[in-house]
Amino acid sequence: MTLANNSQAAAADDRILRIENVVKRYGVVQALRGVTMSVRRGTIHGLLGENGAGKSTLVGIISGQVRPTSGQIFMDGQPLAQVDVKAMEQAGVFLVTQEPMIIDNMTAAENLMLGIWPTRHGLVDWKALQTDAQRMLKGSDIDANALAGQLDAVARRKLNILRAMFSGGKVIILDEPTAALTVTDRQQLFDFMRRLKAGGVTFIFISHYNDEILEICDSVTVLRDGNLAGNTDNVGTLTSMQLTELVIGRGVELFQRRRREHTGKTPAVSLSNVQGKSLFLERFDIAPGEVVGFTGLPGAGAKETARAIFGLHSASGTLSLNGGASVPLPDKPRTAFDTGIAYLSDDRRRDGAVGPMSIGENIALSSLPTRSTLGFIDSKDEASVIEYYFTTIGVKAPSADYAVDTLSGGNQQKVCLGRVLATKPRLLIVDEPTRGIDVGVKQDVLRIIDELSDTGVAVIIVSTDMDELVRAVDRVCIFEQGIIKETLAGDEITVERLRASVQA
Repeated sequence: MTLANNSQAAAADDRILRIENVVKRYGVVQALRGVTMSVRRGTIHGLLGENGAGKSTLVGIISGQVRPTSGQIFMDGQPLAQVDVKAMEQAGVFLVTQEPMIIDNMTAAENLMLGIWPTRHGLVDWKALQTDAQRMLKGSDIDANALAGQLDAVARRKLNILRAMFSGGKVIILDEPTAALTVTDRQQLFDFMRRLKAGGVTFIFISHYNDEILEICDSVTVLRDGNLAGNTDNVGTLTSMQLTELVIGRGVELFQRRRREHTGKTPAVSLSNVQGKSLFLERFDIAPGEVVGFTGLPGAGAKETARAIFGLHSASGTLSLNGGASVPLPDKPRTAFDTGIAYLSDDRRRDGAVGPMSIGENIALSSLPTRSTLGFIDSKDEASVIEYYFTTIGVKAPSADYAVDTLSGGNQQKVCLGRVLATKPRLLIVDEPTRGIDVGVKQDVLRIIDELSDTGVAVIIVSTDMDELVRAVDRVCIFEQGIIKETLAGDEITVERLRASVQA
């Protein structure tokens, strides 16, 4: 791709935004090394790269939150003399963060018009606000009078995009907008973006997922280790494997589990008559070493069942381990751990890791009671546990003494996985284990789970990533209205079959 060398050339073509030779240093650390990128008007431009590649720094510079060490930014062919949030928004660049910036107890209309509420005689003109909001929300399927806190995830993202657009946004940066969305919600968001693009809106779309870039983007820029790894104006010329090679600098072998037969084995875990809010499971068995996927739309029962088994979702019922006597479902996580059940949350920031604590302290946290006698911790045993799991899970850090919040998202997920593995579970439940981490680390996480199953540990993977389920499990349970409506196994497990069943 040939880039314009001056503002006149940029103005002559369709480039709305151009970044030239941008460098960012933090002391001796160079986060960006002379990155150049152009974005065409009325397109969706993907931004791809591993954690630590420089995406956040580049987005921070484009949105005015981070001042570049050197380099130049052009909007509509004109160089910007000042780069801060106010200047970039005045130029028409708005950032829509991963977590929607919504005031829950205000209506959709009031949220949409924040900062631009119409006034009359010094007071808010509520009639004009309603009229303007209704016009702006037309075609979005959002009720202007609904409380924002009652909107679903995709509606909240739409609202943020529209607010940026009607605040003067020409280039709207979407930071992983599909996080926590179902397949159906993602398609709804993509359709919405395509309609806005057809009206002239330009997007920069940040994602960890190759399939999303290939589906929704017209062009893409790939960063690696602070450098420009590659870009193209035509995403259609790239394959998923080529994108992966650009992202990590080499070919990557995608993990594929060798599916096992588990019929005739004594179940590692048997569940009976599990009942809770919007949840009923008459009988469910999982064999030692078996990996089972749970999937479905939000609220369908997959996540709720997994959390009920671990004592996080109120439910009645019984379980037995390895053909033993039935006992009530755990009523709290500590009971689950003591029973031999471990759970890895889908929200590592909220539930998974304690950021200021060290890697080692995090790894040791959940298994602490097993090393404590009369309130005293066996420090030698703890050091051994930390060293073993720090090495086994392959955390990229100089030592286990480094704080978790200094790690990339993928390495934080590895630490969380090490923490639950250190409890030596007989049943491991992992909820969206590879969400928001790069493709290379995803393969590491799936291999760790696979190797664990080889030791006889039963595993439940709760996931809405159909490709992940196809490559990682022996069978898949599809939930609907709190029950398992269909189970697929072996060659039945395909992306097309899963999507059709979930969305039916």
